[in-house]
Amino acid sequence: MATNHETIKRELCESCCKQILIHQKFLVCSRCNKISHHKCSKHYFVYDQTIDQWSCNDCQAGKLVKYSPFNSISYNKYSPEDPEAFAEIEKIKICLSNCKLMSNKRINAQNFGFDRKPLAIFSNNIDGMSQNFDSLLAKLSLLHNRFDILAITETNINETHKNLYAIPGYTSTFSSKYPNKHKGSGLGIYLNESFTGNVINELTIISPDIETLFMDISYQGQNFNFGVVYRPPSGNLKHFNQQIEKVLNVLSNKEINNHSIVCGDFNINLFKNDLNKSKFENILFGNCFLPTISLPTHEKPGCDTSCIDNILVSDVNNVVGSGLLTDIKVSHHYPTVCFYDIIDADSEGSEETTDSQPFYYDYCETHVLEFNSKLSQKICVDNFSSDETGFAQFLECITNTMDECFKVSSTAVKASKRNRIENPWITNGLIKSINFKNFLYEKWKKSKTKTDTLGDPEIYEKYKNYRKRLRTLIISAKNMFYSKKFDNCKGNSKKTWELINQLRGKIISKSKSSFLVNGNLIKDRRVIANEFNKYFVSVAQILNDEAFRSENLP
Repeated sequence: MATNHETIKRELCESCCKQILIHQKFLVCSRCNKISHHKCSKHYFVYDQTIDQWSCNDCQAGKLVKYSPFNSISYNKYSPEDPEAFAEIEKIKICLSNCKLMSNKRINAQNFGFDRKPLAIFSNNIDGMSQNFDSLLAKLSLLHNRFDILAITETNINETHKNLYAIPGYTSTFSSKYPNKHKGSGLGIYLNESFTGNVINELTIISPDIETLFMDISYQGQNFNFGVVYRPPSGNLKHFNQQIEKVLNVLSNKEINNHSIVCGDFNINLFKNDLNKSKFENILFGNCFLPTISLPTHEKPGCDTSCIDNILVSDVNNVVGSGLLTDIKVSHHYPTVCFYDIIDADSEGSEETTDSQPFYYDYCETHVLEFNSKLSQKICVDNFSSDETGFAQFLECITNTMDECFKVSSTAVKASKRNRIENPWITNGLIKSINFKNFLYEKWKKSKTKTDTLGDPEIYEKYKNYRKRLRTLIISAKNMFYSKKFDNCKGNSKKTWELINQLRGKIISKSKSSFLVNGNLIKDRRVIANEFNKYFVSVAQILNDEAFRSENLP
């Protein structure tokens, strides 16, 4: 009997290298079939939500983990459940699986790589505007396409200082940080100046447990709700859940705006299977809000990667893409992006919206030569008569040829390199330094493993020191630029004060005023003035009519 026991081959635990006995619980890797004690699995195994199975660290290191709460749910034709519900779940699974890491090359593609230009949303925890605003602006200057909305958390500034952090082409709306809190507070929204928006005061909250800022935005004839949320890690999670549930409940019950988008840093890790995550998911799904980001958004040396930043939408059918920007990282948080097709392609007004887009005429040398060539060819082919009919045909020919050669759509102009967000002090040398800093960061990131989350300490120290030097160089370049401008303004007090006001953020807004008249959004100043005149002229008549009615009452 002893010899039989000695010949039995026992499995060894991959974590503690001890034998696994018959009565002991164990886990097996779904990919490589490695085995481990159940009590040792927390050090060697990871639960993979994408396949709803357990995987060892060696297999998981070569695969990017994604958040997928509905991956284990599949449609069974013999089940009595509603097939439409499973179809919606499949759309959510596809949306989360399509969340990608995006480089500047993808963002610089025409229409962000889509068939038509979507609503482009950018969200990031900047970890202090005074420290990282210049770095963010320098990296955004590398992009040819502009985002329509920039949502910023942890600004660490008050609303009165928002003009110091202006971005050309955007109007900003900020909420002040929590009183007596120097770090980890404050929200901001940068809105494309062609958009119009108003703050929703009933949904704006500033408390120790939650901070929110919401706006009602008008875009190409469509209205939608947009908000940014931040949960301080030191706040009460129970109070946060209560407040965010109230906010999402109000948004889901709004009848005017069918679309609602909420982004920010929620500080609840969707990769961690605990009670906090379950409660947060129940609040989101219960109010018909769904996350679009499934990749790790927070990465810090010595800490596990986590998915705490997200962009929530009320209708996943309109999401055409989402992901993280790998080349634009100024803090420990990756910027999250979402591309939302807010205008339905099958709607009746889609053609009118497309035709109503503004156009520009580009009279560059190439277009002028093309115009001369085409016009001469048409004149040779068409023999215009000398009467009024021939003259009208000649004018129509010139107009059509000008539209063919010089007319450029607004989307093409926005994608031009000349319209990028660019500061004059960001030189080509600084841009190369920014790219080299990104290279060092990617090199350190590749040196990380599941067993060694800190990576190569030498590479990280080199990256850290280079990042500090680069930040100092950007600040000094900005100071030198404005010092030279002040030297050029010597003796001219008017230009000097214009420059001072520019630095203080006191710049005259170029955004056009807009008013709702009979349910229509009016931007034409002459029409707005006429409507005001009609109102004030009719005030006296209205008061007289009311007084006459009150006198004739029995």
